[in-house]
Amino acid sequence: MATLLIDDQRNLPVDRVARTYQEGIAARAEQYWELLLLDHDLGDYSGPDGRELTGYDIVCWLEQNPQHLPNRAETVTNNPTGRRRIEFALRRTRPREI
Repeated sequence: MATLLIDDQRNLPVDRVARTYQEGIAARAEQYWELLLLDHDLGDYSGPDGRELTGYDIVCWLEQNPQHLPNRAETVTNNPTGRRRIEFALRRTRPREI
């Protein structure tokens, strides 16, 4: 299973690690990843006016680019508020089951 970790600090046994928002987006666009492990606080302040780009921003990008959605996505953040935001956004990316 091809696994991508987007996290500024963790090292987990995965196929690829992206440390910033831009690296994460580039990796998502390069190939299909079956599993995405996602941190919230990426420590990447390259957003407009120095705004931090987070794992939540990655999920927002995935909403706009659904062809890059993985089969599974899991949060690996220690930030409880960030975890809730990411998980809520991930639920929006999945079609409703009837």
